[in-house]
Amino acid sequence: MAPLADLHEDHILQAVVLALNPHQTLLQHGPKELVPLVNTPLLDYTLDWLERSGVDETIVYCRAHTHADKIRQHCRAHSDKWGFTTRRGDCGMKVCVVASEDCHSMGDAMRDLYAKSLLKDDFFLVHGDVVATIDLKSLMMKHRERRMADKSIIMTCVYLNCNQGNLGDEEAQATLITDAVTGKLLSHQRPSKNNTAKFLLPTELFQNSSDLKVVPEAHDPSIAVCSEAVPSLFSDNFDYGSRDSLIRGVIEQEELLGYTICCEILDSGYATRVSSFNFYEKVSGEVIRRMSYPMVSEVSLTSHRIRYMYDTFTNNYWEPSAKFHKGSGGTNVVVGAGSEISMTAELQWSVIGDHCIIEDNVKANTAFIMNNVVIKAGCVLDHCFLGDNVTLEENVRLAPGCIVGPGVILGPDITVAAATRLVAIPPEDEFDQHHVSLEPDPVICGAKGRAFVIEPEEVEEDEEEALNGELVDEDEEDEVSDEASDSPHMSDEDEQREHEFKREMMESLTNALRESSASENVVLEINASRHAYNMSMEDVLTTVTQGIIRAGEDKISEDCSVESLWRTVKISITAFKDVLRNYIRKARDQVLVMNAIELLMTESPRYLPVAQKIFFELNQSFEILDDEVVIHWFKKGGAATSAFPSLKNAIERFVVWLEQEEESDDSEEQDD
Repeated sequence: MAPLADLHEDHILQAVVLALNPHQTLLQHGPKELVPLVNTPLLDYTLDWLERSGVDETIVYCRAHTHADKIRQHCRAHSDKWGFTTRRGDCGMKVCVVASEDCHSMGDAMRDLYAKSLLKDDFFLVHGDVVATIDLKSLMMKHRERRMADKSIIMTCVYLNCNQGNLGDEEAQATLITDAVTGKLLSHQRPSKNNTAKFLLPTELFQNSSDLKVVPEAHDPSIAVCSEAVPSLFSDNFDYGSRDSLIRGVIEQEELLGYTICCEILDSGYATRVSSFNFYEKVSGEVIRRMSYPMVSEVSLTSHRIRYMYDTFTNNYWEPSAKFHKGSGGTNVVVGAGSEISMTAELQWSVIGDHCIIEDNVKANTAFIMNNVVIKAGCVLDHCFLGDNVTLEENVRLAPGCIVGPGVILGPDITVAAATRLVAIPPEDEFDQHHVSLEPDPVICGAKGRAFVIEPEEVEEDEEEALNGELVDEDEEDEVSDEASDSPHMSDEDEQREHEFKREMMESLTNALRESSASENVVLEINASRHAYNMSMEDVLTTVTQGIIRAGEDKISEDCSVESLWRTVKISITAFKDVLRNYIRKARDQVLVMNAIELLMTESPRYLPVAQKIFFELNQSFEILDDEVVIHWFKKGGAATSAFPSLKNAIERFVVWLEQEEESDDSEEQDD
């Protein structure tokens, strides 16, 4: 292992910065990564941190839309400033921008970088909205030391212990279970929306490790040290869209993939993502309080020169050209170049950009004001954000959570309700038709105002962030059961792709049954088809379940007896039991299997007479379906298709028998 001093000579340190967020969280006309945080673009914090950590080459990966050009221009300016003079005395950190039209997730970015062979060795994977001071070079050394001892390790995820400070916000929390000796990540769970005080502890973890470490509230800044195998793994698994989905896949398929993930839980240092307005507000305050040292407000992150005056008593910062007196205006305030602040204004925990005017008796508490903003006398701002070129006429009051987009004019004498989002131009739909009138409503924006209310964008949750537990909860099962009815209509191309995948799976299983192929070979063939058609694991499990039941159809006639039909189905289930087991990792997968059987009854009612025997075989003979999961699924109404009433009648006696067995077992345990 090379010593620390030689690390730079032996390895080129690379970093991938993801700038993929398509949502304009703060209604800015540009990428989120360029939104100023304490008058410095978010991306500058990330690049400065990487440069300080000794990274040689940084790839900023973004979507190829109009924002990509702005990010490219910004990074080019960074290269001009950092490319020739750095504290390390070499040629500096190289920054390049890679953009793609088809990139919608981290998985897409990793697959594209793998195809372009841009990643040469171990690399850091971060987001373009991270503010951090932790030592990356030491993390890289620990990662490489672990890999030398265990070649199966492909990634080290970095977390911070919430006990060190107020970093444990629910939005970025994770519950971790690790091997206390090796640091191997055994379970990774996000807080439940219904009850964050509970988490699941899979009992099988105790079978493989005698010394477990449970971290119930780790702060996750989405920082990882990755080996070159990570892009390859994303490329091989098209249903991996996020880091969480990769972690879950590696943990659940460790034996199949042969990979493991470690985690490094730090007790000191600062690292967090500005992933929402709540975090924007929180991190701004922490930067003002100098918690992100050496990245402090008075020092420019590009030139590394002093840009603001700083008063230690009031904790105020101001650019010398600003008309702001350090003894007035409150405390914990940052004022940009050319701004004019009235002596009677009362400001607390607020950031004012360049060339702003704040008149008499303005009160601002935790307000974030961008450039060229005019706030006239008597206005009150509380926990809000104002974009560039906003004008507030006299006596405008903004309640907490208001976000005002660039160019908006409000007032005079109005109050904007809490959490209102305003833009200067009416929002448009996908056909470029305005949802609202082109004329602003004076009730909303005032007599002199121009503003339009928009609803917050609903961001879909990543379907890969399901719970890792053994038992499915009611909310999760409802989500699975309603997939067929709630899913959006597919395009003709998607339908054709799904049809071709099902046809190919049916042929593969039929041939495998005829030729008595080994289970591992069948699994390899299924996985190859899955990747070729870019199908999700849910689609695979549904198709495989139905295909196994129907694999012997070519041997039976339409008028065959129930006994003949069952004989054929039983032979197929017995032959493919290990194939089905390969894709069932938890209770949610079992629910998908039962939903698939129900859907099959909708398409082929001929299998209804043997439905009870199918359930018995999967539950009793091969123990693929657990008793409690079958009972719970049955009582919840299955997948709620038109076939469920008939299926319910067919398997009701079996489910009643299972319940009696469960009650009998409980009674015996109580007697003991």
